[in-house]
This record gives sequence, C-alpha cells and structure tokens, in this order.
Amino acid sequence: MDENKRIEKATADAFLSYYNRHKGTSFRVEEYSDAPDVRARDERGEVLQFDVTMTECHPGDIKAALGRSEARSLESLKQQMGEVRAGKADPRDRVSKLSGNVIDSLKKRLRDKLIMAYGSNTALVIRDTSGVDWDWDLVQSFEQIIESVLKDLERELKAVVENPYDRGIWIVSRSKDRVFRIT
Repeated sequence: MDENKRIEKATADAFLSYYNRHKGTSFRVEEYSDAPDVRARDERGEVLQFDVTMTECHPGDIKAALGRSEARSLESLKQQMGEVRAGKADPRDRVSKLSGNVIDSLKKRLRDKLIMAYGSNTALVIRDTSGVDWDWDLVQSFEQIIESVLKDLERELKAVVENPYDRGIWIVSRSKDRVFRIT
C-alpha cells in the first residue's frame, strides 16, 4: 500500500470512528477504491461512501508530507532563511494563515470535488495536512466558501452545480483526533 493509500485509510478509520460515535451507527469499511475512495456498510446493510482529499498550507506541502519533496525540510528552511537575510525572500512566505492560504487550499480542493457525483449516501472527507493544529470550528463562513465555489463552477460550466455530498463535508485534523463538519 503506497503512502497516499495509507493516509486515505488512516483518514477513513478516524472519520468512521468519529461518525459512528456521534451518529450512533456501526459503519465498517467494506472496500477501498478510487471513486469514491471508501465504501462502508453498517450492520443493517446501509451504505456510506466517501471520497478523501487533503488540504495543504502551501503548494507542495502534501508532497512533502508524503516524503516526495524536500520543500518543508530543515535544509529548505535554512535556504529560505538565507534568502530572507540576503533580502531575496519575504519571511512571511512560509507563514500559514487559516484565513488566507489554508482557506484558499480548501477552496481548490472543494472546486475539484464538487463536480463529482457518486450518488446518495456520500460524504467528502478532507484531511488537513497542515503542521498547525487549526480549529476549524472557528471558521464561520463555510457556507459562504462553498456557495462561492459552487457559483464559480456554475459560471465556468454554464450549468447549475449543487453540493453532491448528502452525508456532509468533513475535515479530519492532521493528528486525526478531531473531526469538523462543515456542511
């Protein structure tokens, strides 16, 4: 199993544990696939399927988290600090802001996923890969964010686009100890 699949599996396990505990259900993973990523079934035979994606604070963070890039390594940080001292880089280039680049990353992921249609009983589960333990409960404008992304898609596709995730859109923290429902 490659690193991406391991992250999807860990995200699925964390999400289902939370979902079952808070919804009083008993879903268990039945299948991992590509579209959607996970299919689960409860003891009554009801199906819950969900797609898993990840956010990042800065472009390349997911690759770095998967060990496929040195963009967030100590050596990379030292190089960037040298460039800052030489006046060739802005020290804020590596600063993560929930209200800025993190929300922008979330919008990009939503844009890519809101055009998918997997049918009913489907959720979107977003794994936060940020090194910062964001409290997504503090974000008050998820409905506005999703509406904005849907309107952009409608303009681009010249068609009505609705949220296809009738079981909600969720964010699982990097540490997998918190889950936030955003719709």
